[in-house]
Amino acid sequence: MPKSFPYDEGNLSASVDFSRDATLTIPKHELDILNEHDFYNGMTPEVAEIANKHFDVAFCAFFPRQLAALVRNFRNVIVLRPFGLSNGQTYTDITINSLGYYFMHEIERRQGTFWFGQAYDHLAHIETGVFKRRAVTLPLGLQDAHVSHIWTGTDPRILFVCPRINTSSYYKNIYNNFQRTFAGLPYIIGGAQPIPVSDPNVTGHLSNDEYGRVMREARLMFYHSQEEHHLHYHPLEAVRVGMPLIFMAGGMLDKLGGEKLPGRCSSERQARQKVERVLSGDKRFISAVIKSQSALLSAVSLNHCEPIWRAQFAKIEESIKAVDRDNSSPGKRRSRVAVFLPLDFRGGTLNAAKMTAKMLKLGAERRGDDIDVVFAYLDKSIYSKSDFVDLEELGISMRRYHWKVISGSELASIQKLSGYTTTPTEQKYLLPVDHAYDFLDCDFWLLATSSIEQPIVPLRPYCVFSQDFLQRYFPSPWIDYYENGTIQTARTAACVFASTPHTLEDVVQYVGIPRRKTALVPLAVDYSKLKTADEGSGLEGRSNYFVWPTNAAPHKNHLMTLEALSRYYQVQQGALDCHVTGVNSQLLDPDFAADESKLTKHVKEVRAYLAAHPALKQRIHFLGDLPDEEYASVIRDAQFLLHNVVMDNGTYTVIEAAYAGTPSLSSDYPPMRYLSAKFSLNVEFFDAREPQELSGKLKYMEKHWHDHRSRLPNREELERFSWETTASEFYGVVRPFIW
Repeated sequence: MPKSFPYDEGNLSASVDFSRDATLTIPKHELDILNEHDFYNGMTPEVAEIANKHFDVAFCAFFPRQLAALVRNFRNVIVLRPFGLSNGQTYTDITINSLGYYFMHEIERRQGTFWFGQAYDHLAHIETGVFKRRAVTLPLGLQDAHVSHIWTGTDPRILFVCPRINTSSYYKNIYNNFQRTFAGLPYIIGGAQPIPVSDPNVTGHLSNDEYGRVMREARLMFYHSQEEHHLHYHPLEAVRVGMPLIFMAGGMLDKLGGEKLPGRCSSERQARQKVERVLSGDKRFISAVIKSQSALLSAVSLNHCEPIWRAQFAKIEESIKAVDRDNSSPGKRRSRVAVFLPLDFRGGTLNAAKMTAKMLKLGAERRGDDIDVVFAYLDKSIYSKSDFVDLEELGISMRRYHWKVISGSELASIQKLSGYTTTPTEQKYLLPVDHAYDFLDCDFWLLATSSIEQPIVPLRPYCVFSQDFLQRYFPSPWIDYYENGTIQTARTAACVFASTPHTLEDVVQYVGIPRRKTALVPLAVDYSKLKTADEGSGLEGRSNYFVWPTNAAPHKNHLMTLEALSRYYQVQQGALDCHVTGVNSQLLDPDFAADESKLTKHVKEVRAYLAAHPALKQRIHFLGDLPDEEYASVIRDAQFLLHNVVMDNGTYTVIEAAYAGTPSLSSDYPPMRYLSAKFSLNVEFFDAREPQELSGKLKYMEKHWHDHRSRLPNREELERFSWETTASEFYGVVRPFIW
């Protein structure tokens, strides 16, 4: 029984009971951890480990986040405990709306250890899918379900329970309808009121003693509900003390045996008439109501409930045995995860996506989990088999795919085939097509970058690795192309990951993701392509150039850099050439043959600037996207590395340069400050908006690069952040969603 719960209006009457803790065999230090944890907002790995060790079955009331935490973290049997909803609502629909359509797949995966433990035997009739198939009836009981005859009726008022009048439109309507129906009659209204009600007859929250007194003394209780799938406790409590209960027909009380009771009312007019009879002291009618309504207690009595619980719990016990069999059969439970590279990127984005797949694979192996990892990349000619040799060596399979745009109605049809009816919120979605299973044979999807043209189809649980949200800082190139797809895909994800605090804040503040659905994953670097770079090459091995890694994207601040370079060579008499490398960086070279119609406005401006400054052009050498060994050699032999953007998630090239013994000069923005501090890189910074400052810093680095090099961390220190080292930590963050 949780001892911590959210402090909100839905829990104002909640209480905590420690009285049974002394009977438990759980070690005190573990019990303390459980008691201090808020189970309504998820489960930490530590709490999950304790719960899995000590409990075979977890009962869970319908709190979506609590249910999601159990499904993703509790490895034994889960019994969802639904007590019914208002008319027109289903648990299936609310679960999909709260946790996403794909969450139903998560429950389906473990349906052998999941039960819909309904409190009334008709609740599952309106459900679909796993909630309907896995229904067991565990009837709701009431302690001491017999009439105590302690009612006195000395307070000549109607007792009506209606909480949250000023904070819930649902209860406000009930209150207004009550006042209209019983206008002019004396009443008292109980129930917690977060915002006080001006009506003096509304008491607000009552203590147990006060509530007991009101139940004994009020002349009658009126129960309004005509909900077919939900029942409050207070009408049964009224019957238990012997108070006359006047109630509306068509609700749950009918199903408990109330259809022929004299207290039942088929209309509001009839309800007023019967209430007036009780208030006026009609002894014969009052006696008939009290005597007959005791039948309502039989359905919630121990004698009725216990045999049903014992019979139904036998099914749950079989699930416990199935869990035990699974746990004793290594390798029986497997999970397949698809890591998607959503765009045809090379360079750092490709490397980051591959690292994600490799860390999942290695982290799972170290944990002892059986996971198949699939790396999905777009079917484009820019990729060759050699790009994925390192993945194959780890046992990661590759799949080519393409995106297919489908409509919301097409998505609804696909979802209906799996047993659930939904109303998609978007007009268009992207479906990954591999001409086999379209990745529906995978249990979990992970998008290695958030850049995607349309929202991804929510057919499987998925998370998004957000590298950055450049459209927040450079809206014009990306606003129409990526904005909706990026934001809606992130908002529908089970979780959004980021590797720097700044990007994580963008996820929360710009995209609007609740912080509880985000996670900061460890920084990780793949040093494999730099192994050929000789750390001991020394000062004499350095060539007279610095290296500028970049690409053709507009956020790379090319024109400002070129203006600074012009000043560096003309005013500062700079001695070092500039070597440019990176994916599509050759497009910036005006001498490079390119289809002008396919070049962006930004690239054309860069080419025009260089063409107009031939002296500058002579000092800049465009190397393009280099093979790993050549890239390592260029980085190793440079005197320093130049990095200039206004904003992104930070570039790992400065880390790679440090690994090769090369210091860096970078524009100053939060993710780069974070990388420099995290890796102890001692990066020299400049203002990305000030070309004059950059030209001066270039001259400074020309003279002092060797001093900066001497303050770089050694390879052993940097290896602490290799993907191999951080794989276990990364997998620990992702595991709750995929296993």
